Amino acid sequence: ESTSAGIKIPVLGYVRAGIPVEAIEDVMDYEEISPSLAKSGEFFALYIKGNSMEPKMYEGDVVIVRKQADIDSGDVAVVLVNSMDATVKKVVKKGTGISLIPFNTDYSVMDFSAEDISRLPVSIVGKVVELRRKF
Repeated sequence: ESTSAGIKIPVLGYVRAGIPVEAIEDVMDYEEISPSLAKSGEFFALYIKGNSMEPKMYEGDVVIVRKQADIDSGDVAVVLVNSMDATVKKVVKKGTGISLIPFNTDYSVMDFSAEDISRLPVSIVGKVVELRRKF
């Protein structure tokens, strides 16, 4: 049931929780967020693909993301690698570099130095603020 009070935001396709895949700009669906959340920034949603964020996030789950270029160390974020590959990971800041940490221990941590961040580049797209699962 949708309520007229909700603000619709676009679901922009899949973001890989595992090996990064191309960040998709096509609108596949819409999710509703509360007006109070909507007032706190610009939002979009993505479907999780892959299993690197299990057991917290599963393929098909939707993450609600606030667009922001920086996050706090320890936040879960959408990160763009090579300007085209988006991935969802826990981001830990280490000195001038960052580590992208999967929740699934079968996957390796991805470490990026300050040089990697500017050369590849690696950039924060936004902070994951909510996880939605449909049954």
